[in-house]
Amino acid sequence: GAVRNRGVARAQRLSVSLPGRASTARQPGRSHRGHMNRVLFSSANQHWATPRALYLALDAEFGFTYDPCPLAPSGDGLATSWKGKRVYCNPPYGRGVERWLAKAREAELAVFLLPARTDTKWWHEHAMKADEIRFLRGRLRFGNAENVAPFPSVVLVYK
Repeated sequence: GAVRNRGVARAQRLSVSLPGRASTARQPGRSHRGHMNRVLFSSANQHWATPRALYLALDAEFGFTYDPCPLAPSGDGLATSWKGKRVYCNPPYGRGVERWLAKAREAELAVFLLPARTDTKWWHEHAMKADEIRFLRGRLRFGNAENVAPFPSVVLVYK
């Protein structure tokens, strides 16, 4: 029989245009290949501050009441109950993403901003079960970063 892929069938695109996007073109005389590979294939930088314009657009659509992963944490977002909450979660991008995604159905609504790592175990076991998968066009500029992210991003919505 045919293989069903519910997550992709429900996938939607969210096009985000953020002001001041920098070119990812390589500058003459500067090699970034080694640094890029370290960022892409390591857990060195796990915290990526959500771009404000993206957060405001998602909050206007979903009306969040809880963020378990603020940059200045006041508690343990994994240990706290998400029951009845409208959650926005931009978790650390290192190992352990699956622990955050496993809590999605505990919430009334959970929206995640994550790297689109479709080759990972967590993607197939958790992300593909989202009610909506929104691949973001282009690369995001996180927080006060000088350059755009070295990876594509996705918004996962669990209702």
